[in-house]
Amino acid sequence: MTRILLTGASGYIGGDVLHLLKTSHPEYECSILLRDSGKAAAISKVFPDVRVVLGDLDAAALIEEEAAKADVVINAASNKNMTCVEAIARGLSKRSGSKPGATGHWIQVSGASVISVPDILAGTFGEGSSKNYGDVDNAEEVRDIIHKNAGMRVVDNHLLNNVTGSKTAIVFPPIIYGEGRGVTKQRSVQIPELSRVAIETRQVVQVGKGESTWSNIHIADLSDLFVKLVEKAVQGSEEALWNQNGLYFMGNSMLSFGKISQLVAKATHELGLTDTANVKSLSADEADKLWAPARIFWGTNARMEGQRASRLLGWSPQKHSVEQEIPTTVKVEATRLGKL
Repeated sequence: MTRILLTGASGYIGGDVLHLLKTSHPEYECSILLRDSGKAAAISKVFPDVRVVLGDLDAAALIEEEAAKADVVINAASNKNMTCVEAIARGLSKRSGSKPGATGHWIQVSGASVISVPDILAGTFGEGSSKNYGDVDNAEEVRDIIHKNAGMRVVDNHLLNNVTGSKTAIVFPPIIYGEGRGVTKQRSVQIPELSRVAIETRQVVQVGKGESTWSNIHIADLSDLFVKLVEKAVQGSEEALWNQNGLYFMGNSMLSFGKISQLVAKATHELGLTDTANVKSLSADEADKLWAPARIFWGTNARMEGQRASRLLGWSPQKHSVEQEIPTTVKVEATRLGKL
């Protein structure tokens, strides 16, 4: 029996991953770490065979114990909490003898802002870039960014310096769109927050020139990548997938935030939620007052190419485009805010 430990099952990414794991592989024995007993009860109602472990990301001894029993650990809860990460590492280092072999596997969520670091350091927000990063062609460059900026990418750096003996993979999602299939959270962040600001202020905004561009991926396609990695882990797959090679980029398309803002402006104005279909340019400081991480999540570049998953996992995005999704996102956000 393959044993999976999943953190973040009450979140957007982790909830969708749990949905796909259980629908694709009911034979897997899944344990989930949750701190909220109410959310645990809701998830247990949908997935009664999933074992709930009550504890938060700072419950180091508990996480260590659970990781030691798992064949695959998926940390979809946080890419910043080092207490959790260090506990997983200690637990995996204690594993012995359970399938898929004595070596455990660890799949860690991170974020595309790893390749926004040059913009962040330069303080250039809203400016475009022609630089694309491939997770095979530019893997050494990405590792170098992580190592040189370890204070900003502490979890990524920890996994690259892996001393547990486990096999690790880091997944770097770009803009995620689409309604999640998790039990307790279905909302993404970047485009819903842009829509929220537009609805609450009756004005769509962009950072600077709006030229900054991120890749984007549908939540279902992202979860498919996680599950394919789990399947490879269960099979005891080749070294080319893990550790120093285990960097995973993805994208359905690349779209500037200026274009995203224009599409949000069109959708909100047609619904009478904004006073104009024009987009207002803000400085990074002004944007941060509307949403704290705006300068990074609306104003930097993260143009990525998912080479490794395509070549080694047979993965490719299947869902509709972000352009098709934006009008739906606007309606969902307006309904959530009581405006429709």
